Amino acid sequence: MNDWQNLQQAGLTKQYALVNGVRLHYVEAGKQHHQTVVLLHGFPQNWQMWRYLIPELIKRYHVIAVDLRGYGDSEKPEGMNGYDKGTMARDVYELIASMQLKKIALVGHDRGARVARRFALDYPDTVAALSLIDILPLELIYDQLSVSAAAKKYWHWTFQLVPDLPEALIEGREEVYLQFLFNRSPELLKQLKKEGVWQEYLRAWKEPGGYQAALNDYRATYEVDLPKYRAERQVQRKLTQPCLLLWGDHGNLADQPVLDYWKEVATTVSGKAIADCGHYVPEEQPEAVLQELLPFLQNFFHEGES
Repeated sequence: MNDWQNLQQAGLTKQYALVNGVRLHYVEAGKQHHQTVVLLHGFPQNWQMWRYLIPELIKRYHVIAVDLRGYGDSEKPEGMNGYDKGTMARDVYELIASMQLKKIALVGHDRGARVARRFALDYPDTVAALSLIDILPLELIYDQLSVSAAAKKYWHWTFQLVPDLPEALIEGREEVYLQFLFNRSPELLKQLKKEGVWQEYLRAWKEPGGYQAALNDYRATYEVDLPKYRAERQVQRKLTQPCLLLWGDHGNLADQPVLDYWKEVATTVSGKAIADCGHYVPEEQPEAVLQELLPFLQNFFHEGES
């Protein structure tokens, strides 16, 4: 029995919704619970990166795992417009509003964490708690990016900004590029292929507009999100929700003062490095993530909230 069949047996259903002018795909389970956790995936994945966490979370919470616009089975609009994090956060907000949910916890990894940060700033009364996995504030990365870090860790942040060239190099070689991205965690790549999840990631990546949408995600971050965050730093606008930071101890954030960096842009932060872990934290070390995430959610959710 594969992971999807197991999750279906646990009550997970596939859904679609037209929100903010885009058709979003999401999976959902645990509707009997009063409190909702929304999971936002990273690049270049989709909702399935949460497959290990969902069975435990739905024992306690109503869980919604969204495919962000441009990813997975969600619609993939052409061009850069709409891939700024404000618009992507609005997608998720309208989805939540359509379900008449007033308060949620947001958990995001990588690009999904960037959408989650924007969501928490734009709709602060909707977010009870926030967990951001394996990211630093993007304005800090761009403003302090060294040549060595750019070459070894964040090369795709600059490569994917170049007009047209990435498309020319990736087209027809989609699997080569996707595999290169996952090769920073070779054991995970082997695991994905063994489980059949790799084929799902590759299918979505190779769909019309798939990898182009991911490129436009990064381009919009540079063109739209970066100037906005720089301006917000000037007026000291900060996240006000309790914020749990988790990162891999040998990923991109290794040896970085992660909590100190986030204290510059958030009022209440906690967290730790996850041992024996690279960038793809929820897939590489799901039990360690749950060990930190479940008590955090319990602390900031109360009976009767929805």
